Amino acid sequence: MTNKDISQDEAAIYDRQIRLWGLEAQQSIGRANILVAGLRAVASEVAKNLVLAGINSITLLDDATVTKQAVDSQFFLQDEHVGKNKAESVAPALRVLNPRVTVVVDSEDIHAKPDDYFEPFDIVCVFHSDVQLLTRVNAIRHALGKPFYAADTFGWTGYIFCDLVKHTYIEEKKQAAGNKSEEVVVTRSTHEALYEPLSVSLEKNWSSLSTKKLKKNVSPMAFLIQILFRYQLKTNQLPTDAQVDDLIKEKDIWLQALGVNDASVLNDEILKGLSLYQTELVPLAAIVGGVMAQEIIKVLSAKELPIQNWFFYNGYDGKTQSIGEE
Repeated sequence: MTNKDISQDEAAIYDRQIRLWGLEAQQSIGRANILVAGLRAVASEVAKNLVLAGINSITLLDDATVTKQAVDSQFFLQDEHVGKNKAESVAPALRVLNPRVTVVVDSEDIHAKPDDYFEPFDIVCVFHSDVQLLTRVNAIRHALGKPFYAADTFGWTGYIFCDLVKHTYIEEKKQAAGNKSEEVVVTRSTHEALYEPLSVSLEKNWSSLSTKKLKKNVSPMAFLIQILFRYQLKTNQLPTDAQVDDLIKEKDIWLQALGVNDASVLNDEILKGLSLYQTELVPLAAIVGGVMAQEIIKVLSAKELPIQNWFFYNGYDGKTQSIGEE
């Protein structure tokens, strides 16, 4: 991170945030340089919130062009952007939101980037990408001990994966002083959380949990994403509609490979949702993007425990769930 103190103007602009999480935390946020790769609707939501929070710089990486479908699902895009580069189209709106944040545009293909491209950023976020790229970038970041995020929303499904490697954070607890006054005593304790990379997390075996505990404690979206990524690793492609039908027929086999012997933990309708992989729903993007931006703020401010390692949103029933590595 670069050295950056809070000016009087910034103190006034970020006054509410400083009162919420403290001056030191805001200074840490103000030093952060973040990469956002893959400008889907959820990525735009994350970028908006981080820019408003006052980070130092954000790099937008995307070689894709704007489509009419993207315009319909992303608030930064207008009809005149159709056919233009996504990163170049989103950048001006972010600069208007907060002129103090440096917005860098990179319109190259992320797959062509060398390993050292991903090294200098304080946090790297990759959206709607194939698992081969996600595990590659995650491995680079993990070796450096730097945070990595992967996230996506498609159809009624949303997920966030984060690998913070080793994260130190401060936990605050408030309690009554114990006398007749209304004074509140705040105690602070320092903790450390360890994280596993995506390549390890995808090997998770659920055989130690009963079907009852799986249904109670594990989101069906966890199995969906695990199957999706394993399918990509096996076939080097996303499933077509016909192949999604095959996955449903072979659901027992895929779940058994995860250590799950009762196929009822994953509804066929949810698995069928893989056919909506390119479909973005604005409300889901807003929910997942809002959660992810807040989690990144937690990491930068070192306040409270962030998610470990997964967050899932189930749009079929509106439930959210965080799942950590055991």
